[in-house]
Amino acid sequence: MNKFKKIVVSNIWLKISAFNALAVAARMISGWIINKVIAVYIGPEGTGLTEQFRNFLQTAQGFSTLGITEGVTKYSAKYQNNRKQLSSFLASAYKIVLITSIISGIIIVAFSSFINRQLFGTRDFSLLIVLTGILIPVLSINIILMAILNGFQKYKKITYINIITNIATAIIAIFLIMSYQIFGALILILISQIISFIATLFFIRADMVEVLQFSLKQSKNAHYKRLYNYIIMALVTAIVSPLFSILIRNQIFSFFPDDMGVHAGYWDGVKKISGMLLAFITPIFSLYYYPQLAKIHTNTEFKAELKKFFKQIFPIFFVGMLGIYLLRHWAIILFFSKEYLPMKSLFFWQLTGDFIHIVALTIAFMMLARAHVRQYMITEIGFWVVFYILTKVFMPHYQLEGVVIAYFITYIIYFISLLFLYRKILFTRKTVNL
Repeated sequence: MNKFKKIVVSNIWLKISAFNALAVAARMISGWIINKVIAVYIGPEGTGLTEQFRNFLQTAQGFSTLGITEGVTKYSAKYQNNRKQLSSFLASAYKIVLITSIISGIIIVAFSSFINRQLFGTRDFSLLIVLTGILIPVLSINIILMAILNGFQKYKKITYINIITNIATAIIAIFLIMSYQIFGALILILISQIISFIATLFFIRADMVEVLQFSLKQSKNAHYKRLYNYIIMALVTAIVSPLFSILIRNQIFSFFPDDMGVHAGYWDGVKKISGMLLAFITPIFSLYYYPQLAKIHTNTEFKAELKKFFKQIFPIFFVGMLGIYLLRHWAIILFFSKEYLPMKSLFFWQLTGDFIHIVALTIAFMMLARAHVRQYMITEIGFWVVFYILTKVFMPHYQLEGVVIAYFITYIIYFISLLFLYRKILFTRKTVNL
């Protein structure tokens, strides 16, 4: 037992993984409660519509923050011990977010009716869109505060914030969805963000001096230039990913026009179950792997980080993925209901796509850490364009299963593209400066 404890303490990957497991457990329990209530009171239609709104909110937050979170994380870590530089940098970051989030909020409110039609068709949730526009500045500031905590490597605080948010959201979900059906499920997404903001303010109070003691007059053009590459890259992800998810979901709506969004709910349902496993792995990339890549200088160091991941973390992911596939029937009933069982046929291609996804991320994070803008834009936009096109190609032949087949093939293409772009770093035996 003591030997195992020493291994965990001395191994940063396992240390973060073990602590992150608490947040993942809270998220899984919360997700199970919310999914179960939606399944019982709304059904697959509700699953599809809530994910539609969630993708819209992600796009709105991408615009309102200009996607600077990765840059904020990097430079918060870099300037953590330099109060003057940190204050100046944060002033620049906050100034960007305040301006863009207010503009984004005004646009959302002004075009709420149009946005509602694009998201929900004839269903009227315009009030929800207006409320999103009003709250977007607050939600955007919360994203920046979390990025600062990440830069300060406050893993425990981030975990506590996520646990509290998930537990509180699950409790509120029962009342909202039972009482207000689809509207309750949609408004819950906004409420969970507000809960996260309140929790962040509570846990960040000890770091208030570093985080909030600044003047907007301290902002400098040099910091804007430093954030430029991150703005371009993160905007691509924050906008392209949820936007194409909406387009693909609308394509499913059109292909099955008379099912009230049930098939879209199946697609989102299988993503939610596979996402439970991804929820364990992806925070490790953000909390440890990304900051480490930002520090390294040679391909030898990069390969060493890759080796750690595939030796210590990847086997856990593989076993979990295999377990989900073998127990998919019971997973559907556990997380949703028997009404969702038709999505069993989607699991093989979704999970194999996730398998390639995680492997590809080990290389893709290099683009973020080293600010390789051109490569990032080509691969990210290319991924979603190819995914969308292949979905249109396969759906007429394989129905809904065509979407997950397209997902798997697209990640194969994406991974091969990354191997080609970084072939000199990955396959040369010589030490190469990054």
